[in-house]
Amino acid sequence: MTTSAIVVDKARQLTAAGQHAEVVNYLAARQGSELVESASLALLYGTAQARVGRHDEGLRWLDTAVEQARKGGERGVESRALNARGAMSLVSGRLDEAADYCTRALMLASLDGDSATVGRCSNNLGIVSNLRGRHAEAIGSWEIARAAFERAGWRQGVGECHHNLGITYREQGAFDRALAEANRAVAEAEASGDHTLWALTLRGRAEIHVSRGELQLARRELDQVRDLRVGVPDSADEAEDARVVASLLVADGQWAAAEGVLREVIERAEADERPLLQAEAMRDLSMVLRGTGRHADAQTAARTARAIFTRLGAEGELRNLARQSWDEAFATELRGSLAPLHVAQELADAGRYGELLTYLSARSQEELEQSPMLTLLCGIAHSRLGRLDLGQQWAMVAQLRARMLGDRTLEVRALNVSGAVALERGGIDEASYFFTRAQEQAMQDNDMATVGRCANNLGIIANMQGDYARAVGAYTRAIAAYEQAGFHRGIAESRHNLGITYREQGRLDHALEAADAAVRDAEWLNDRGFKAQALAGRAEIRLAQGEPELAIREAQEALTIHREQNDGVLETEDLRILAVALGLAGRLRDAEEMLRAVIARATKHDRPLLVASAQRDLASLLHRIGDRPAATVMAQAARVTFDRLGATAEIAKLDALEATMASSSRRSQL
Repeated sequence: MTTSAIVVDKARQLTAAGQHAEVVNYLAARQGSELVESASLALLYGTAQARVGRHDEGLRWLDTAVEQARKGGERGVESRALNARGAMSLVSGRLDEAADYCTRALMLASLDGDSATVGRCSNNLGIVSNLRGRHAEAIGSWEIARAAFERAGWRQGVGECHHNLGITYREQGAFDRALAEANRAVAEAEASGDHTLWALTLRGRAEIHVSRGELQLARRELDQVRDLRVGVPDSADEAEDARVVASLLVADGQWAAAEGVLREVIERAEADERPLLQAEAMRDLSMVLRGTGRHADAQTAARTARAIFTRLGAEGELRNLARQSWDEAFATELRGSLAPLHVAQELADAGRYGELLTYLSARSQEELEQSPMLTLLCGIAHSRLGRLDLGQQWAMVAQLRARMLGDRTLEVRALNVSGAVALERGGIDEASYFFTRAQEQAMQDNDMATVGRCANNLGIIANMQGDYARAVGAYTRAIAAYEQAGFHRGIAESRHNLGITYREQGRLDHALEAADAAVRDAEWLNDRGFKAQALAGRAEIRLAQGEPELAIREAQEALTIHREQNDGVLETEDLRILAVALGLAGRLRDAEEMLRAVIARATKHDRPLLVASAQRDLASLLHRIGDRPAATVMAQAARVTFDRLGATAEIAKLDALEATMASSSRRSQL
């Protein structure tokens, strides 16, 4: 075992025992370069620094861990470091940032099958959901986290989940269920030997005892917490303990003592930059002030708490604050901080993706994260506009959120979107997996719109693989499913794709008939974006029929519309079709210049199939011009990509082109 591995192992043992100060001392004695160069050591050091209250140092080392892990391809360490950053954001009250970090970490950990990190991320996302008042979502996250921790054999994680479940059930008034969860949490924490977690779970159970009126039990547990803190001191945790002590004092009628403790907690929380704790203590103080008849001061404290909760996005806490026994006018004022899915859906259905993204970007991050549907629409918009990385990220976030909420229909739709993005990026096998899985689930749920989307996308894959009979069958099934769902735009898109397959088969009359129908559908739908796609498809059929002038006219019309809509990806596809048409019309140099521009743009948009198609077209053009060496190089570049993508049909076209080039070369040598 290397020296670095021995150090990592020792630091992990100390961390598992909750001895965070010892971790800091142990690693601080190492060479600074050793910590910087090791993502694992930077992660352990940053986590320990954060746990002992040195937040700036914690952030610095966790950011180092993320950067080093990414550079070194250590995806497991990167996911754990991202989650740790999310946990720090959570403690600091930055809920949107916390959700972003933890979701990114969850995506990586899920890909790696890292159950422990899946548990940590799901646990933190549950806390975010609970703060926002989405109790069902929070409970779902913690159940996922607990199962993941059990698979990983990590008892501390199981204990944390039971502790958090106890908090949620207490806030819902289900005190018996809350106490049962808290009992499990304490048992797991005690068995693990982690005194920090043991103190945390005891404090949680004490708060439940206060809510149940069992003050003697609560007092006994808080005394035990104080004793445990001697061995694991932590200023922030001690402030949390004091807030619960204040609730016990209120329940015992010691109002003045409770007020003094809460004011001290507020000062400590502000100094430690713990805004959530500050707001919770301010909320509790408002209750104390109102209970002692100081109504104006109580309302001032409540407004301060409201302002912090609003800034944090803690909607659940806002609702709890407004539900206290205020007069109706003040309760209404507090609720005023607490709303537009139909507009976004209409823009998506109309294919107005640029407008959709503009609309969604004007919404708050909090509003997007509350709605898996808005999240998914954001992914669709980014994908349609060529931002495939962002599209994939948002689609996966939507899928995970939908699963947590039990929204099966939306989860299946998100699977289909993930497949569509994978297909655009050239991952045929990955796309097939997503589409097939989504289609099976959609069939079970009788979700015919999603069945249609999946069948349509599987048809695109079959077409790329040269299996035209399977493609026609898939598009036909898609049209039938869309008809059952009454989704007319889907019908039009599948007709458009059917025309492409007929063209590939050489059935040009059938192809033109399908393309004409797609154009008519687009006009009937008043969908200019789809009309441009349909015109571009019909232009390619004109090329196959040997009518370049008609093709030029229709490709130019499509290009104009896509430029108006700022759709850079489809604009690039139009340019490829237009370049081929110009070449057939004898304008060879214009065509060459345009195809080179298409290759550059498609590369920028991360569209490998479009890049390779343009390279093949350019190879054909260069051969006609007489630059055979350049034509050969371009054809070889196209072949590499087609082979990687498994685009059988495109490879067959390239084979035919290269055979023509070879035959021409032999003739010239005779």
